[in-house]
Parts: sequence; C-alpha cells; structure tokens
Amino acid sequence: MPRLLALEWDGGEARIAVARTRGKEAVIEHAFAVELAPRDAGETFADVNVGERVAAALAARRIGRCDTLVAVGRSSIELRRLSLPPAPPEEVPDLVRFQAMRDFSGVNEEWPLDYVPLDAAAAPSASEAPSGSTSVLAAVIAPKLVEQIRQTCEAAGLAPERLVLRPFAAASLLRRARPSEECRLLVDLLSDEADLTVLIGGNVVFVRTVRLPALEEEGQMRALLGETRRTIAAAHNQLGGQRVARVVICGEPARLATIQPQLEEQLSIPVEPFDPFSVVALDGALQTELPDHPGRFAPLLGMLLDEAAQDRHDIDFLNPRRRPRAPSRRRQYALVGATLGALLLAGVFFVWQRQNAADQEIKMLQKDVQDLTKLVEQSRKIQAKTEEIDNFVRGDVTWLDELKTLSEKLPPSNEILVTRLRAMPMMDGGGQLLLDGYANESADIGEMVHRLKDDRREARSKGGYQNKQRTDYPWRFDNVTVRISPMESEDADQVETAAP
Repeated sequence: MPRLLALEWDGGEARIAVARTRGKEAVIEHAFAVELAPRDAGETFADVNVGERVAAALAARRIGRCDTLVAVGRSSIELRRLSLPPAPPEEVPDLVRFQAMRDFSGVNEEWPLDYVPLDAAAAPSASEAPSGSTSVLAAVIAPKLVEQIRQTCEAAGLAPERLVLRPFAAASLLRRARPSEECRLLVDLLSDEADLTVLIGGNVVFVRTVRLPALEEEGQMRALLGETRRTIAAAHNQLGGQRVARVVICGEPARLATIQPQLEEQLSIPVEPFDPFSVVALDGALQTELPDHPGRFAPLLGMLLDEAAQDRHDIDFLNPRRRPRAPSRRRQYALVGATLGALLLAGVFFVWQRQNAADQEIKMLQKDVQDLTKLVEQSRKIQAKTEEIDNFVRGDVTWLDELKTLSEKLPPSNEILVTRLRAMPMMDGGGQLLLDGYANESADIGEMVHRLKDDRREARSKGGYQNKQRTDYPWRFDNVTVRISPMESEDADQVETAAP
C-alpha cells in the first residue's frame, strides 16, 4: 500500500505523521515529535541540523521513503485578500498573479503563489468590496525559503511533493470532522507559537500566527486569551461585521478542561476542544498511546486525509492553481506525419507526390493563419482585461494619502479640534470622510470647509452650534462631509509613474 509522510518543524521540535492509504482513506501508523534543542555545550539552535535529526528518527522506526507532504507556518509566508474584476474561471489564476505583483511588496514571477477563492459568505460586505468584484485569499512564499525546505528534506532522505500552508491543513481536518456554517476560530497550540484561523463554513478567511512567551501554563493562557481577543476583533473588522460564534481549540479534552471554562467566561462565546486523533483511523501503538500534545498534529493529519482522498490542498505552493493547459495536438501532428511517411513509401508517381506535398503545405499554412488569428484575439482580450484592472485600481482611494492631505489642509489646532474621523469607500468609486469636532469660532468651521475643497474633493457642512461643555472650543460641528472623487486616468498614470 502507498505510504504518506507529513512533516513540519519550528524552533522547538519537528513533528512527523506517517499513514498508509486504503482506497481514499488514510490509516495513521506513526505520529511523533523530534526534539530540536541543542545537545552539546556551546551549540546553538542555528547549529542544529533538522534534516539529520529527522533522518535519525525515521531510521530508528524503520520508516523508509514515502510520498512527503511538508507544512509551512503562516509566519513564513505573505497572505493577503485580493479583489479582482469579474472574469471567467480559467482566467482567474493569471489575474491573481497580476494583482499580487502589484499588491505584494518584492514579489516577482519567480515567487510560488497559490490562492483560495472566497464565496459570498466569506467575502467582504457590499460596502467594503467594489461592485461585481471577486475575492480571493492569496499567499506567496520566497523562493529562497522553498529551497531551504528542499535542502532540509534532502538531508532527511525525503523529497517534498506538497508544500501546504499549515493553518489551512488544520482547518481542513476540522472541516471534515465537524462541518458547520458558523463563523469559527480554530486555535492550534504549537511548541512555541499558536495558529489562530477563522473559518466561515468551509472557507478560511483570516489567519494569524503568534508567538507565545516562554512562561508557565497560566501565563501562556493569559497571552493566548489576549491574542484570541485581538484575532476576533480583527476578523470582525475585515469580514464586514461578521462575528466569531465559537472557538475550537486543538488538544485533548482532559488537558483543556481547566482552561475551557476560563476562556468561555472571558470571551462570552462557546469554547470546545478538538482532539485530532479522535477523528482518524489509528494503527499499531497509536491505538493505545498517543504522542504528547496531540493537538499539535492537526495540520499533519489534515494533510494526510486530503492527500489520501485525492482532494486538492487549499494552499499548495509546489502545485498551485494555474490556467488550464490547452489540449495537446501532438497526436494530430503524429497522424499527419505517419500519413506523409506512408505516402512517401507507397511509391506513387513523382508528380502526384509533389502535388500532394503542396496540398499539405497549404493546409498547414491555413492552420498557422488560424492559430495566429487566435493569438491576436487572445492578445486583445488580455489587453482589455489589463485595462479593466487598471480602471478598477484607479477607482480606489489611497487612504494614507487622503489622511496626509487632510492633516495639511486643516486649520491650526488652536482653531479646529477634530475628535472623530470616519472613512468609507463609495459604491461608484472614490470615498467619503466624515469629521466631528470643536472650533474656536463659528467662522473657523467655514474656513475649514473652504480649505478642504479642491478639484477632487467636495466639502460640505451643516454649520456649528455652541458648546457649553468646553471653554477652549465653544463651538461644535458634526458630520462635516468630504466627498473624494476617483482619480482621472491621467492623474492615476502620473501617480503610478511617480511611485518608486
């Protein structure tokens, strides 16, 4: 039976799981951790050869070559949500790479890139996403890091066939074991860090990886509670107001029994444990003795089940989503060649041969003309899509630039005090700012509105009213509106040309 090996490592340990496949199912045979701490005096973590340690552990258990799957953590990659204009499914991979090279810093064609589409439930609300756009969650990894992973695996006698993003693999296991349409936060506690992954239904929509301090268990739980709250708040802001309804923590229920009530009380939402080994088939000693910290193996088990079921991994940097290949015409060309060879060997008259060759040449030229016509048409379509993407980007607002312009145009602080600022995009392009605050005199409000107006910005105010609560600013104003128009094509081109 084919065997699969899943591997990942961090600063503290390497984790390995081995399974044999049975049809489209996986039976877990081994699951263990390899200590990566320095062993000799004067040795540091940088001196530890991960590949040699893994190779020794595999040899001790007589585990030979297997199809190898490697997990990489969130902190090793760049992950970003991208909005794309409407396009046919076969064109989305090219659009994602084109947009990623504009939005990710330092990314070029050599960087491995993969993405997952976000359905309507996981996409931003209509007020946050441009009308008709498609949302994806795109991830890139540096080629240098991929080469380092290959070298480590080679030192262990392994050849990686998959390079999967770790939080997505753990989420896949939870999705298989406990399908739900809720918005859930999956917490995977590792040796020195924790993955916090937000899912809506079957979609991973938000991922954070945080380092945990080297403290006692109670101190780590306090740190985890704070990071969990920050993750829930960040997900709420990015998902158009959707809230996490449940927290799922990877680990044995018995070990989590002490912290589960505390987290539920502090977060005011249900918290439940998730034992990864309880939802997979086990063999050998694993049936009676699980490894320490079984929750850390959730990503490895998720990868093994996906591979055995021949399901595509959500993010796989070695096998990313690509435009479908054009159908091969090799067979057609082979048949034409065989026909020509048969005609040459048939010994037909010389004149007939020449006529036949001329006819074949005309057909090939006609086909070349057709192929060139198709290439010209594809080029036109690509140019149209490029213009559509450029128009899409020009309609966006660079809020940092707008905040800079606002700070430069506002009157001095002794005349105007802004206490609240709200920024929002508009459905038809551009954006809008709403200002609340106080003024020294009523005329200062009108002066502020006058200063904020220019060719792209329209400012309006309902005036002010007296404020008796403050003597230093006796006038108050609410909802001073600054409407920002989208940049014209010429202005956008000038901005892009001037950008470094």
